[in-house]
Amino acid sequence: MSSTPLAVPASPSSSKRSRSRDSSRSNATSAFNTPSANTPFHTPNASAPSLIIPQDAPAIVEPSPQDPTPYPAFLRQPAEIHTKFTDLEWEQRRRLADGAQNGEAEQPSQWAKCGGDEVLNRNRYANVDPYRNNRVRLKVPEGHSDYINASPIVLESTKSQKVTKFIATQGPKSESFSHIWRMIWHETKSPAVIVMLTQTHESNREKCYPYYPRSPTSPSFPINASDEFEDGFQHSVNLINLTNNEEARAQVRELEMVSTDGSDTRQIWHLLFGGWPDFLVPEGADRAALLHLVEMSREKNLDNSDNPRIVHCSAGVGRSGTFIALDWLLQELEEGSLDELDDKVDPIASVVETLRQQRMMMVQGEPQFLFLYDVIRERWRARWATLHPEDAERLGVSSSVRKPSPKRPKSSKDLDGDEDMHAELESELADAQADFEKGKT
Repeated sequence: MSSTPLAVPASPSSSKRSRSRDSSRSNATSAFNTPSANTPFHTPNASAPSLIIPQDAPAIVEPSPQDPTPYPAFLRQPAEIHTKFTDLEWEQRRRLADGAQNGEAEQPSQWAKCGGDEVLNRNRYANVDPYRNNRVRLKVPEGHSDYINASPIVLESTKSQKVTKFIATQGPKSESFSHIWRMIWHETKSPAVIVMLTQTHESNREKCYPYYPRSPTSPSFPINASDEFEDGFQHSVNLINLTNNEEARAQVRELEMVSTDGSDTRQIWHLLFGGWPDFLVPEGADRAALLHLVEMSREKNLDNSDNPRIVHCSAGVGRSGTFIALDWLLQELEEGSLDELDDKVDPIASVVETLRQQRMMMVQGEPQFLFLYDVIRERWRARWATLHPEDAERLGVSSSVRKPSPKRPKSSKDLDGDEDMHAELESELADAQADFEKGKT
């Protein structure tokens, strides 16, 4: 697993980048005869569907003309955001072209992707892969495939040079869900944090296999009962507590992962945030809840500089990439790195580019890219008003940000008394039991 942090590059002027790339776009287009500019180059495979991004045009978010807040340049130029995202897309397609053309060379491109039937069978989507030189390798006996669709992500803060680590991965599949637990066991420390940003099913399609114990009535969840790799890794994951955190609008599971012989245990926090539609962004109270979820995930993890948080949605690129970018940007804001920036620097475009150098398609759609600007603009305004109260009062700038009404978190007993939640949990339990009887769990 890679551990070298990638510094966030400075963002050149997007207008200059656009002009310099006009002559090369025709060549890139010939190499990528795809139906969508957002769909990466890939030869379709029958074992997994391709991830296709809807092409609805997102609305440009911009400050109100009545807003006198002295924003930095990257938050004052909404008309350039689309151009910046387009430039990021062309950079990504060039990387994928280079990886496809030079993937089998004696010294493969750093953008070469993994290949082979085992890879395709384990992928949830046929066109979303980790880079070959930046992937998590499962700890398995020699002769077995160590592949899991997961990428180590390392970011570094501008002022303090503080390193923050994540692992971005896809939502596990039914036939290989034990792989994510094997990865968690070997790549994290106790207590660890898993951030799940998808429902198990959305739009009548499975987005993520339910790989965790969901109900207090069935708290023990066996891992790798068939001993797939014949190495005795047959752990269990036990549900210690389940609460519904209203402030983060998330199901919070406290889990205990127990080794085969019971001699070693790990505490794991599983945070399930269901208010984020695929390809889109959280709205209203869900947005404020997401910001609280970011903070909660930091606080519950042992050490964010050494113990990577596991972040996944369905493909592990769109919602996952946006969450990771938002975490880094909020830390930059808190450290004061966004207070006085050169007009040519755009930390949002820069961090998305850095993420895409580590895992393809991170911050997948333009609505998610715009969402980052909207959130950081709101947070920047609130921070400025707090630091400059007299100027804020004179200009009529409020320091308030949108937050959901806090409520007391529910305990497992509360959930048992909540008719809707109880019905949902019982339904999930029935599904899990049916899967178990089929030998899937």
